[in-house]
Amino acid sequence: MKRWLAIALLAVALSLSAEPLGIMVPAYFYPTPGGLWDSLSNAAVRVPLVAIPNPNNGPDTSQNPDYVAAVNAVRSAGGKVIGYVYTSYTARPLAQVQADIDRHLAFYAADGFFIDEMTDDALTNHLDYYAAIFQYVKAKGAQFTVVGNPGTNTEEDYFTRPTADALVIFEDNTGYAGFTPSGWVTNHPARQFVHLPYNVTNATTMSNYVSLAVARNAGWIYVTNDKGANPWDTLPAYWESEISLVQSINQSAPSTRLALTGMTNRIPSLQISGAPGMYEVQATSNFATWFQVGTVNLSVAETNFTDATATNRRASFYRTRQ
Repeated sequence: MKRWLAIALLAVALSLSAEPLGIMVPAYFYPTPGGLWDSLSNAAVRVPLVAIPNPNNGPDTSQNPDYVAAVNAVRSAGGKVIGYVYTSYTARPLAQVQADIDRHLAFYAADGFFIDEMTDDALTNHLDYYAAIFQYVKAKGAQFTVVGNPGTNTEEDYFTRPTADALVIFEDNTGYAGFTPSGWVTNHPARQFVHLPYNVTNATTMSNYVSLAVARNAGWIYVTNDKGANPWDTLPAYWESEISLVQSINQSAPSTRLALTGMTNRIPSLQISGAPGMYEVQATSNFATWFQVGTVNLSVAETNFTDATATNRRASFYRTRQ
């Protein structure tokens, strides 16, 4: 009886905030001192920000000191930097893709990789190709993020295989107002989806699109009025308004509450409340390794969750992640 009570007392729920909305910027512009990359650093202090440097359709063949300074400044401000790597829809040899990954790490200590020109079908050879890239990155370190860019609705297999930690499911200069994500998108946390509308001419439409992105379970958004062959070669005229809007959304979002409400036969019951969306419930017994024990779709103000796997552990601490 005493041992059972000890286990009960060590089932603890931790209250955490919901994952905030972030901005992911294809920063395909040169880091001139005092230029646009400084604007990225300033924004990273206020909102979650990921910048995607692209020195020369990839990392180029040598380190550029201007990029070193720019990416270090973004990191110092709290942002992340993921290196651009193209794949030509699996036509590019894997060895070349891997070489670009290695250069991004060696030149700029990338936090992850933006895998461009990704296929959007369920062909086995295509999934094998991107799974190989994913495994290559994760072998370098589990902390490195892989963002795949099919640029359109795609197959859930790209997650379940897996081939990416996050997917860009919209990248276009038109059609965002009527865009409908695939039904399976709501099975996953918002942080796994990126929307990139461009040629958006005014701040009013930008504001509407950011709100639509949140409603469509996107955790990362970037809206720009840039257009043409390279719609990522500058920041939008309404950049400051976009940052302020995302910051305001994050500040007004309800915090997530995770509470331990009881225990039956060594199985804890948790109550989760917060902003609508899909949440992962994660557990640990040592605070060194967290693992997923289930998911909850919070479509109402609060819901309950039980962890039957807790009977295999002497202690369980819980957190949620959206």
